[in-house]
Amino acid sequence: MPALTPADLRRHLGDDLRGLRPPRTALVVGAGLAGLAAAHELHRAGCEVTVLEAADRPGGRARTLRRPFADGLHVEAGAMTVTPECHYVTHYRERLGVGLDRSDLLDQDFSYFVDGKFVRPDADSLGTAGLPLAEHERGLGVPELIARYVTAAADELGADLTAPHWAPSAALEELDRSSVDEVLRARGASQTAIDLMEPMFLEMRGGDLLSASALSWLRHESGYRSLLTSTDGWGKIDGGTDELPRAFAHELRDRIRYRAPVVRLDQDDDSATVTYLDHGRLARASADRVVVTVPFSAIRHIDVSHARLTEAKIEAMRKLRYASIVRVYLQVREQFWKGHNVSVSTDLPIRWVRDATANQPGPRRILEVLMTGWRARALAAMTEEERVRFVLDHVETMFPGAHDRFELGLSVAWDHEPWIEGSYVLPERGHSRLMPAIRAPENRIHFAGEHTSFEPNGGSMNYALESGVRACVELATAS
Repeated sequence: MPALTPADLRRHLGDDLRGLRPPRTALVVGAGLAGLAAAHELHRAGCEVTVLEAADRPGGRARTLRRPFADGLHVEAGAMTVTPECHYVTHYRERLGVGLDRSDLLDQDFSYFVDGKFVRPDADSLGTAGLPLAEHERGLGVPELIARYVTAAADELGADLTAPHWAPSAALEELDRSSVDEVLRARGASQTAIDLMEPMFLEMRGGDLLSASALSWLRHESGYRSLLTSTDGWGKIDGGTDELPRAFAHELRDRIRYRAPVVRLDQDDDSATVTYLDHGRLARASADRVVVTVPFSAIRHIDVSHARLTEAKIEAMRKLRYASIVRVYLQVREQFWKGHNVSVSTDLPIRWVRDATANQPGPRRILEVLMTGWRARALAAMTEEERVRFVLDHVETMFPGAHDRFELGLSVAWDHEPWIEGSYVLPERGHSRLMPAIRAPENRIHFAGEHTSFEPNGGSMNYALESGVRACVELATAS
């Protein structure tokens, strides 16, 4: 079967997947967005499909936190942004009747908190702050630093970097063997400049610029998902990101079995079989095809020794890394800081603080603190109470009065989330070599999820949905 391309899938989607003949039966492992999209399309096409989900809810990393917050406030623990180019999100959102609102990442009142003082990203503010920039960086603001070190680097690589069908040339593959940090330093960036620019790379780097692929990073920063190229078209799912998976789950209803983690995967020439837990006992189910959407960060919980997987697939499962992220939320009884939709990058251990409920009604607010990389792993090792106290103490340094107005706290450490154990894929050096094996079907077993995207970077609802459609098309066209 010829390899599918993104353009092929868009054509299939535009045709509403007509003309495809799905298998008679299929099992989908995981009810994240990828699994839900695959099951949705298979069910529509008349396939007898069952979804096995380890958790007690749909959505996976598309997760909205509503309890124990007061006044109907909610925050996002995972996916949160929809761009105009998120064609799959738009397609399913409109089909399922899910609304769209303006993204909170737009119109932010952004600043830095460095050496105990607030600093704006413009050249005058940086100059006044006396930060230890290199001589050739003085007089530049953060936008100019990015233009010098990021935009110029991308422009030099030309159209190959931004080609719609991602197929790295030899020159780009060479760049894939370098880290983000190496490329920035080779272009003359000081550590201070790197620290100032890093928040603009969003959280997708996972705080690991020393190991992240420079090629994957530049591809991301040149595309529609980058904060550097964001427009007023950015949005969010109205009412919370979880409204989208909940709409899928409502359509599938009894096709989804919750609290049913898969623990073994087998296949032979005629069928594929999964073993899963069902209320304290082992159960088995067989089907013509299986779609596995489990993140490779947690795939070790599934015995695949009899699944007839290739060595390339096993290697990809072992090597693929996921970003470590901890998000901590502090509910306060009122706003006590200046500005609307405040977002602050800091040299304190908590790294990034923002008002996560700036556009929600009521006097109460929820401050979100997001940490990545080794700092996230350190907080993940703490208890819930210790995490909240650690963050609250550092927020007090930035915004005096936090202790007095604090009401309750909550955190999510994605490395410790059962059956997920990571946030989104972190493409390290050499990632392009792994990509074909990550995505490739293995006889009767197919793979979906943001990590199986056509793009080198995951972390996108759109990529997850696209992968679910791709798996559905693969099943329908497999011999």
